[in-house]
Amino acid sequence: MTTRENVVSSRLSKLMLSSGSGNGSGNGSGPNIQVAPSSTLVQSPTSPGEQSQSQSELNQLKRDADPQFSRFADYFVICGLDLDTGLEPDRFAGDNLHCSPLDRAYKSKPLAHYPENVPWNPFDAHGICMLSLPQGLRFRTQKHCIEPRFHSFATTREDGKRCYGFSLVFYEEIRNRNICGAIHTLQSMFITELSNGQQTHSLSRVKQDGPVSRSLPRHFKVAGQAPQSAQSYYDINKDKLYVAKSITLICQAPYAFAAQMFLKNLYRCLPRQPGAGISLESYVYNILYEVMLPQPGKSIRVYLPPTEPHLPPIALILQRPLLATELPLLDFPLRLLFKYLGVECVIQLLTCVLLENQVLLRSTDYQRLMIVGECITSLLFPFVWPHVYAPILPAALHHFLDAPVPFVMGLHAECEAAHKIGSEATLCFVDIDKKHIQLPEELPVFPHKVDFMAEIGSVLDKFEIERDRDQEPSFRNGYVGRGAGGGVSGSGSSGSGGVDAMISSCTLPTGLQAARRSKERFQQMQETVYTLSGSPGGGVVDYQPLIAHPSRIDHVPRIADFLRRKGGIRGAGSPVGSPTVSLSSSPVGIYHDVDAVDATMPVSTRRAEKQKLSPVDQYYQDLRINNSVREIFLNRFVHMFHAYEYFVIYPNQARDEWISNRETLQNFDKSSFLSDQPEHHRAFLSRFLESQMFATLIDNKILAMWESQPDEQLQLFDQRVKLLRRRHGENMIAATSYEPCVLSQDSQQGFEKRLNCIDIEVTPPSEILANRAAYFRSFPLLEKGVLNQECASSSPPAPPPPGHPSTPSSNPLRSSH
Repeated sequence: MTTRENVVSSRLSKLMLSSGSGNGSGNGSGPNIQVAPSSTLVQSPTSPGEQSQSQSELNQLKRDADPQFSRFADYFVICGLDLDTGLEPDRFAGDNLHCSPLDRAYKSKPLAHYPENVPWNPFDAHGICMLSLPQGLRFRTQKHCIEPRFHSFATTREDGKRCYGFSLVFYEEIRNRNICGAIHTLQSMFITELSNGQQTHSLSRVKQDGPVSRSLPRHFKVAGQAPQSAQSYYDINKDKLYVAKSITLICQAPYAFAAQMFLKNLYRCLPRQPGAGISLESYVYNILYEVMLPQPGKSIRVYLPPTEPHLPPIALILQRPLLATELPLLDFPLRLLFKYLGVECVIQLLTCVLLENQVLLRSTDYQRLMIVGECITSLLFPFVWPHVYAPILPAALHHFLDAPVPFVMGLHAECEAAHKIGSEATLCFVDIDKKHIQLPEELPVFPHKVDFMAEIGSVLDKFEIERDRDQEPSFRNGYVGRGAGGGVSGSGSSGSGGVDAMISSCTLPTGLQAARRSKERFQQMQETVYTLSGSPGGGVVDYQPLIAHPSRIDHVPRIADFLRRKGGIRGAGSPVGSPTVSLSSSPVGIYHDVDAVDATMPVSTRRAEKQKLSPVDQYYQDLRINNSVREIFLNRFVHMFHAYEYFVIYPNQARDEWISNRETLQNFDKSSFLSDQPEHHRAFLSRFLESQMFATLIDNKILAMWESQPDEQLQLFDQRVKLLRRRHGENMIAATSYEPCVLSQDSQQGFEKRLNCIDIEVTPPSEILANRAAYFRSFPLLEKGVLNQECASSSPPAPPPPGHPSTPSSNPLRSSH
């Protein structure tokens, strides 16, 4: 990382948040997609003796483990409006006086956090508040959508490690007359200024759907002409006023699904009327002090709040891959990445990230920004993104977009900066909501791109993942065709000229004709053997043999023989898994026949079964999908760099001397490596070999000479390279042909074992308060005394009588606005 990048990354870290890291995966082993038994609303299945033994093991593990690396969560934080300080404008949100008071951002504050502090992760009040409520403190009325929304966020420390946060933003009714009066006064001032014509330019923004009028009171009333303006008006005599509040978990490992379920259900467990249940403090104490992170290669069963206060807790299995043989943890679903963008756009985005372009994501949903950022960087394995990473960039930090360094950043769609920077020619700009990607000029083609896309599409179809197929490639007899929706598909090349719309965007006009350039495009894509053709309904994927370049025709029998050795090839029109040797067309695809799923079950039945999945079972299925897809990407890098270590230039000096001079030393023979690659792959490889990601991998390879514990990602990558050589011999020539991934089954077995054989079970939450409030009007501040110490539940109270989990105190109300 350059000095300038260090400065930018350091400033981002200081202004946002800092702490520890993680990354991950899972997928299918056997002929069927196995769904773990539903875990919703269950009690501990263990007998009293087994439960006692499990608790004893857990207590011993907690004593032996460093809490810095064993706790699930470091902090539970509540952010919102501080009634003591009142209403303050958010000075970091910029000049927003041209907006109505309901569209402005106000200053939020951490109202409480538990515990007060942990030594390995000092509490950063400003950073956490800024990311928990990235749009600032907002006010709404009953005319707005005020449903709770969840999002994750991440920050990067100077040492490259990440800290993760998970926030649920919801709206609560304001009953404080001073706050309601302040908003009413601000609105009166705003209306007066607009009526006087002092801000006519802002009126066109407020009233986007109707003609511009300077008669503001009338345009506020005509909801049919300007619904957005009507929503922006607050009538103090008729409307209810709501304000944003967030509850947040700060963690060092990104178990996003568990955090999301905890926060959403904790909010649902807020007692709004007297009834059965346990206190909010009991659930928070459990997640802070009793839920531990699983050790590598292990799994742990935890209990999360239920969807209703009177129900039992929900069991969830957390697992952690074994670093020596499995990909690191990824808890964000790749299923959604491909659903949001499609296969073509994902490959184009990956290419931009690998070549270390500036990448800007845009969406109206903060969680989408986070999912795309986390998923695309996880697909880089064994490489690691070393530059600025801020998948959610708060308004206060928009000036970092001007930094002339590689970055991956995400902006909310309402941000003005997102519209301004989207025209930059050197930027990769991704509009997630519109499934649109604007690519930098002269972007080279990813090696074996079309075969790569076909293999990915095969796995997505195996798991029946719904996605937009318009941009998936359709080649027939060497001509570029159209996808199901009419958009031009295929792979772009910087040398194709201005007609190639794929170089500038993956969202294309339907009238473009690419057939006249088919010969030139076909030469560039000559490694293609089988191609993807969407059916009119979009539900069936057909692999068509391509009339290959003469030098490439031998690929067809080679791949056919390979697949026959692995268990046969499905025939056209047959159900998934039907035994046949027809290679011309297959409804689901040839690549993952080894990993075939539910061979005997009709498609309609499988879809019906899929719809029955509970959120917990869908989570387990997403981990399987993650593993299958990530293994395909790793397989590409293994084939691409199977001989890389032969070109590493090892030093002949001591370790310290090499480290002090490594910036000036040549550590990799790039010219010789490129001369061994197919000519049509060199455009991409020559640029990637100059990247910081590749340089870091080579540095780690050299450092492994002196270190007893080499880099874990490098060890796994080298292990996969050795397996490939063992299959093909040391003299393999893998770069000229495409070989699909064959290891996803093997890597899935560890996940299935952890899912079915739990190593440790955490005690379900139990009541830790002697007396709890009967109900609340709003989410309350919690009892500090029990949440700032780890011994609150060491002697839990006796269990309540059946049907009465706990008895509320006589105090009917503890907190309200």
